[in-house]
This record gives sequence, structure tokens and C-alpha cells, in this order.
Amino acid sequence: MRFQGYGLEVKNLDFWLFVGDLKRGVLGRAGLAIVLCVALAACGSSGSDESKAKGDAAASGKGKAGAEEVVVEIARARALSGGQEVVATGAFRREREIDLAFRIPGVLREINYREGDIVAQGAIVATIDPTQVEAQIAQAQAQATQASAGVGQAQEQVRSAAAAISSAQAGQAQAIASAAQAEANSGRAQATLVQARADMDNARREFQRDQALANKGFVSPARLDARQTRLDVANANVRAAEAGVVAAQQTAIAARAGISVAGAGVNQAQASSGAAIAGVRAASGRADAARAGVNAAAFDRRWARLVSPASGVVLTRVAEPGEITAPGQPVLVLADEKSPLILRTPISDRDVARVKVGDAARVTISSIGSEVSGRVSRVAQRADPQTGAFDVDIQVDPRAPIKTGFFAEARILATSGDLAPKGQVVIPAEALIEAREGAASLFTLAGDNKTAKRVRVGFVGFRGGEAIVTGLAIGSAIVTAGGAYVTDGSVLLPVERKNQ
Repeated sequence: MRFQGYGLEVKNLDFWLFVGDLKRGVLGRAGLAIVLCVALAACGSSGSDESKAKGDAAASGKGKAGAEEVVVEIARARALSGGQEVVATGAFRREREIDLAFRIPGVLREINYREGDIVAQGAIVATIDPTQVEAQIAQAQAQATQASAGVGQAQEQVRSAAAAISSAQAGQAQAIASAAQAEANSGRAQATLVQARADMDNARREFQRDQALANKGFVSPARLDARQTRLDVANANVRAAEAGVVAAQQTAIAARAGISVAGAGVNQAQASSGAAIAGVRAASGRADAARAGVNAAAFDRRWARLVSPASGVVLTRVAEPGEITAPGQPVLVLADEKSPLILRTPISDRDVARVKVGDAARVTISSIGSEVSGRVSRVAQRADPQTGAFDVDIQVDPRAPIKTGFFAEARILATSGDLAPKGQVVIPAEALIEAREGAASLFTLAGDNKTAKRVRVGFVGFRGGEAIVTGLAIGSAIVTAGGAYVTDGSVLLPVERKNQ
């Protein structure tokens, strides 16, 4: 191929390499357009050596209906991949912000820092009046002393109950011995009664026999009187023995009752001992609780001074000296300088569904006029109740000269959700001839791979230097550079774009 008028002759391969160099930025796209114009002029020359070597129709660079070939660059339609940008603005802050608050209530005596002050770890940032805490300690110590005395009293009651148990058990043993003796006496009385009745029966028989003999004159009256006296004595002995049996039985009954009474006394003493032991346990528990109260009050005294747990800068001073603070109520808000800086940006519920941790972001900081790369480190799981937005935290390069409070704009390359709706493809933006109201026009290669065909496609939007369209198949050849010299039906000499 020869560029007539320029004194330059280049083979086809060298020419396209040259075009590629131009496209890569040697002369820019304007230079490429100039070269394409020169190429069109060269292709139209009737004096080229190639036209003379090949037949009149084919060698002259003419195709259908005598049309001249137009040198163009083509690219292929690609599937939509990667993410879509979510644009959000926010302010830089430390990832760890600490609400410094007292554990106990009280009146604020002093606050040593204000907004913007640097606080060292371990520094006393605020104090409260310790008078109430000291009173609580004194009260707890008095309760502990009283509880300890109660333990001593309860232990003395246990010792008294143990002595009562021993005494009751001794009485019970004595009652058992007395009952045994009474049972033995009752047995002896029964035996005496049996003997007395036997003696009375013998005396009666002897009297009755001598009485019969005395009636016949064989026994003297004096002997009969002796028999009578013996019988009377035997009757008296029987009555005495019966009385002795009754008395012994009553004594035995009383002894057995004594055993029951003694047993009841033992049970009562044991119950008193159990109550005394329970009293010792209760008193010990009160003493332990009182000592715990002393320790808690002493611990609270340490909390009368609020110490910074980390080095950082004071973001907010919430209270002032003289105010009453409640447990857990923040006094200062501290940003931990050792924690990384993050950009916290609120985004809508529609956008948060497309963002996930790890997504890349480009962060523009207008105050220092620079752009830094970042990555999403946290996505809020619920919306802020006041704004309805979801907070997204972005970590950036820690070497960037950023301060807490700098505002920035973040462009997050969202990679979650429905990012590639069906039918959408990506093409180079310069392939579009026109684009408006959701529609666009461009040239593609027809089925013969050399004829230009103007088609209408759906236009979704731009993504950087690319356009998102519908109505094209993946892999379709689209005319990019040189499209300005193409009309519908033009015969093309296509060059495939590399490194798409």
C-alpha cells in the first residue's frame, strides 16, 4: 500500500502496527483519524501497484457495488462484569471512639480536657466528689462489724444448744434407767402377790381342815385359833402384795412417761441446735455480704477518678463541672489515635444491598486535593433510626495526610446484588454514534464480516470509558475508530482491537 503524495510505502502489516501505536497514545485518536484519512485516499488511488497486479475489480479495493473499503478498528461486546459505582460522601473518623463515663453517680468536681485536646493513656480526665462514696464505705464497714458480732452471738447459741442436747440426753438415759428399775420392781411385786395368794390358799385349807376336826373334837380350840390367825395374816399379805403391784405398775408407767418427756427434751434441744447452726450460717452470710459491700464501696472510690484507657484526641466534651452524672452517662468522647482512620459514609437502602465488605473504593479528599484508594471494612446491618441511612466504613492508606473530620467523596465499586441484568453488555464508549433517551446507534459487522450495519440498541449508561447497552450479543463486532467514515452498507477493512 502506498500513501500517494507523501512518498511513503508501507506493507499492510506494518501499517496496522503503526495504527496500533497511534491508538496507544503516540499521536492520540486525532492522529489515528488523520492516518485513516490518508489510508482512504491511498486505497482510492488508481495508480497503486497492488491494483495493477490484481484484477480491476478486486485489486482496486472495491467490493460490492464498487464501494471502496474503509479501514476501521473493531471491538467485541463483552459480558457485563465487575461492579457498579456507589457514590457517597462522609467524614473521616477513628474506627474506635470511646465514650468515657463514670461507673457510679455523683457530682462532677473537675473535667481536665476539652475538644481537640490530646489525652495520654492513663491520664485522669475527670473526677467526681467522693463524699458520698466515703459515706458508703463507712456505712459498709459498720455493717460488716455488726455482722461479725452477730456471727459470734450465733456461735454462742450453738454452744448453748449443744450443752442442752447433752443434758437432755443424760436425762433421757436416767429416765430409761428409772423405767427399767420400775419394771423390775413391778415384776417383783407380781411375784410377791403370787406367793401371798399361795400362802393364803394353804392357810385357808389348813383352817378348814382343823375346823372340821375341831367339830369332832379332835383339834383343840387353841390350834383352830392359830389357824385362823395365820389365815388372817395371809389375807393381809395378799392385800399388801396387790397394793405393791399397783404401786409398781404406776411407777413403771411414770418411768415410761419420763422416757417420752426426756426424748422430747432431746428433740427440742436438737431443734434448738439446728436453729442455732442456721443462725450461724445466716450471720456468716450477712458478714460476707457486709465485707463484699466494703469491697464494692472501696472499688467505687477508685471510680471517683475517670482514667483514659487509651491515647487519643477529645472529640466531644459532654458535661461540665458541677453537673450530676449518672452511671454510664458519657462525660467525654475520645478517638483512639492507635485505631485506623476510616471514612464513614451513609448510603441508601437501595445501595447498601449492592455493597459488601472488601469492595474497592476511590476516595477523593478535596481539602488536600488528592485521591486515595480504599476498601470497605464494615457495612451497617441496620439503618440509623434518625436518618434512615446505612453507615459504610472505608479504610484508606494510613500514610495519607488525613485528619479526623476531613470530608471526602467515595466511589465504591459495588460487587454484590444484581449487577449484571440479563441482556446487558459492555462496549467502548467511542463506538456510539448517538445516545439519548435510553437508545443509541452504532455500526456492527454484518454476517459476511466486511459490511457495515447500523443498528439501534438500548442505552443503559456509562461506566468509566465504557458504555452499557442492550440488544447486542456477546462477541458482536462493533466499529470503534474510523466509524466517522462509515455508512450503512460500507465495505470495511476491519482491524481487531487488542487487549480489550
